[in-house]
Amino acid sequence: IGLKTAVLIACSAKMGALIAGASAQEADLLYKFGYDLGLAFQIADDWLDTYGDPAVFGKAIGGDILNNKKSWLMTRAFEKADEGCRKELYAAMKMPVGTEGEKQEKISKVKAIYDRLNVGEEAKASIVQLHEQAMGYVAGLNITPEAFALLKNYAKKLIGRTK
Repeated sequence: IGLKTAVLIACSAKMGALIAGASAQEADLLYKFGYDLGLAFQIADDWLDTYGDPAVFGKAIGGDILNNKKSWLMTRAFEKADEGCRKELYAAMKMPVGTEGEKQEKISKVKAIYDRLNVGEEAKASIVQLHEQAMGYVAGLNITPEAFALLKNYAKKLIGRTK
């Protein structure tokens, strides 16, 4: 999960810092900020794909499930699942998705497993925790209150999206 959006945002933050003349320590703090923020974004994106409102999200819900993507939710479900639950997940991943009914059945089965394992709620808690960690890194920077407010607003918008 960390090799997707997290490293992209982290690298961008660090490169911007270095180009602007920041110290190596400040650039490293901005990298950590970007990495945690990117993780939070990815988890939020995965959560929205499963639990979001399709009218707001702008696309059908469950695409990650239908495509057997190794989302944060799926990965966490496999981490938490006992052997029987893992078998249920593997069986659900093999379900056909040729018709709309088959698609909805697969999404429902996987979501039921996620709900049973509480991974949706864990995802929301992880988003908050990673956001707080990210903001902790930039709190250690020697920047103006206005610059801090801009970073805070950027972080909030990135993880608070609904589509």
